[in-house]
Amino acid sequence: MTGQRDSQSAAKSLWRREFGDDSGTLAGVFRSLAAQPDRYDTLADPAQGLFSARVDLAPGAGSGFYRFLSVRDQIFCGITECTTLDERHEDVRDEGLIELHFQIEGPVRLSWDVEEGSPPPAQGNDHPVHEATMVALRCPPDLSYTVRFPAGSYRLLGIYVAPDLLRDSFGLDSKAVERLFAPLPGEIPLVERKINSAFVRALQALWDIPFDGPRDLMLASAKLTEIICLVADALDDGSDEGTQSFSQRDLAMFERAREMLATDFSKNYSATNLAKELGTNATKLKAGFKFFYGTTIFEYRKKYRMDYALTLLEQGDLSIAEIAQTAGYKRQASFTSAFKLHFGVLPSSAKHAAAPAKGRDASE
Repeated sequence: MTGQRDSQSAAKSLWRREFGDDSGTLAGVFRSLAAQPDRYDTLADPAQGLFSARVDLAPGAGSGFYRFLSVRDQIFCGITECTTLDERHEDVRDEGLIELHFQIEGPVRLSWDVEEGSPPPAQGNDHPVHEATMVALRCPPDLSYTVRFPAGSYRLLGIYVAPDLLRDSFGLDSKAVERLFAPLPGEIPLVERKINSAFVRALQALWDIPFDGPRDLMLASAKLTEIICLVADALDDGSDEGTQSFSQRDLAMFERAREMLATDFSKNYSATNLAKELGTNATKLKAGFKFFYGTTIFEYRKKYRMDYALTLLEQGDLSIAEIAQTAGYKRQASFTSAFKLHFGVLPSSAKHAAAPAKGRDASE
């Protein structure tokens, strides 16, 4: 069974092509934003080398915004706080920077003063997250990679730091991360760490800055410095846990996995059996998939199964039991529960809602 709603061809771009100049680089994004202060909400402190810009999603693209920060052209930061209506992708190549990415999504709460599972506080932020992790990587000069994010809600932070600054000013000089400073030809080194409560407090504080004036720029610079110090502590623990390296062959393998999950619903793909079919190990597959596609294997597969099922319901040619089978569910009850959890309505309601519109189309 093969689905038809793989949106790769319609994928929109992320930062570099959306807001940058012809260079297609992160530095080009900041140059372009700084050159258009009347178009974007910007703040600048030239004496301290600080800059900030907020870019809201265009009407029809979703809701939310991106926040860009730079510190003396040695630290660049991008905050994603938005819900997108389309899949987005970005081609990334070496810019001489070490990348630090914080992926935050799901039922863990991004709120340092509230225990997990506690009700929301009367005041302050209380952001639900599945899992909070930090990923550090370096793209070598002879490789590039593509990140793809399905439509959905994202709270992400990316920090891009000059290697000399990390080594000299933050004292990061561990053997566990030496490949971040000198990646081997043809390999992208990646180190993943779970973040602790100190990270959560610092991230929360950065997210809460209103960026109303110059003091907010100084505060943001201080919080970025604190976060990078915490990163250095996490990476300098001497552990090889969470350390991977990805070759061009691995990147092609991840793309193959993505295509299989988005289009082939005939098999029950877990990380283990998908890795076996692709000739790799589940640890590498899960780490690469989570970074390059912004979600887990399970969540990615579920989204496309649900989108495909919705398309079939809207077409109205198959019964719900047949659609459940076509979408890869052995039991209709399991499909109904998954559909209701994903879309908030029962399959029968979606089918009935589509029927009048189909009838109008046929009569016109």
